Amino acid sequence: MEISVNDLVERVKINMEELTDVSNALVTLEVGIDVEQYIRAKLPDALLSVWASTPVELLPQTDCASSLQPERQPDGSGRVVLPSDVWRMTEFCMEGWRQPVTSFIDHTSPAYELQFNLYTRGGVATPVCVLSNVEGQKCLDYYSLPPRVEAHRVKTARYVAYPQADADKYEIADSLVQVVCYTCAALVYEILGQPEQAAAMLRSIVK
Repeated sequence: MEISVNDLVERVKINMEELTDVSNALVTLEVGIDVEQYIRAKLPDALLSVWASTPVELLPQTDCASSLQPERQPDGSGRVVLPSDVWRMTEFCMEGWRQPVTSFIDHTSPAYELQFNLYTRGGVATPVCVLSNVEGQKCLDYYSLPPRVEAHRVKTARYVAYPQADADKYEIADSLVQVVCYTCAALVYEILGQPEQAAAMLRSIVK
């Protein structure tokens, strides 16, 4: 579901008011900055914190297959430059593969070195995708297609994007809205130097 940032801010404030004296319901710092600004600033961090432990089927996903341009290598492997807002890849599949890749590795994985050997690398039955950052660009190296395949085409590609800091709404699974709000409240309490209240907000998530 799509929910406005204004609605999320109000929900977070209500959660915080549960632990706040009526006389200080709108928490304001000594420097005079209303807590609402901190809530808005911390919402993207709260989303990422919650999404990190959320099943992929509950995450908002963006289809980018049509925008990717494969760079074919003679050995059948290839590379695509990913959108700059990719936070987490969730699926990638080249035309000709028997199944998509849903678990991605990086250069630190033991399986990475295997991709340089024609006999141990991923293929059409068990493809492998390696995520990396090349000269400031997010890239995905895929292994692989038979060398005889001349045209490389992306069949499916989906990812979760970083939440935009200036967004006026976010797509959040209904079951996660309250979790995000409590998490955001905890992050704001940490800014305010109130660790006990922050801990109380996190405890509220599991009630």
